[in-house]
Amino acid sequence: MADEDEDLPDYDDGRNTGEWNSRYQGRAWFQIIVEFLLLILYLMTASYFLIEAVIEKPEENTREGFIYSSLFGVHVAEDKAKWVALALAGFVGGTVFDLKWMYHSVAKGIWNVDRCLWRIIVPLNSAMVSLFTGFLLTSGVIPFLRNESFDDYYVLLGFGFVFGYFSDNILAALQNLAKNVFGTLDKS
Repeated sequence: MADEDEDLPDYDDGRNTGEWNSRYQGRAWFQIIVEFLLLILYLMTASYFLIEAVIEKPEENTREGFIYSSLFGVHVAEDKAKWVALALAGFVGGTVFDLKWMYHSVAKGIWNVDRCLWRIIVPLNSAMVSLFTGFLLTSGVIPFLRNESFDDYYVLLGFGFVFGYFSDNILAALQNLAKNVFGTLDKS
């Protein structure tokens, strides 16, 4: 029986059965909830904008080559809408990554207040990483896709989400590439 238990994943977070009290005090839970609500607001706002202005493109929201969003009161040129969609999809991907990281860190007892700024900025970085990775791919600098691949909004949104979700990894890979190509200023 002991051999069977060794093959099971560890879902107890290092706790004994029946140990249910929180590791965190009231102030920490207040900040966790506020950050969670902010991330949900990020997710809902970006998703709403994607659906209303970019994906559905309702007839009343198009005018003279522009897409209008009543949520933000802005007009986006139709030929630029795919780049807005790519950045928004990256923002959504980064927010989903952030939410996943948040619930894992809270559950495992490694959440800390000092990462607040990181958790707030991740979706914004993810949007920019998605956008500029898309620029690099469609320009042909990174020969991964055909230039026409992002003409299909669903391909564009899928890649934007993935780029956003893995933006930390993309930035780390770029940092390693820069370090290997250009070196470092460290004397060691």
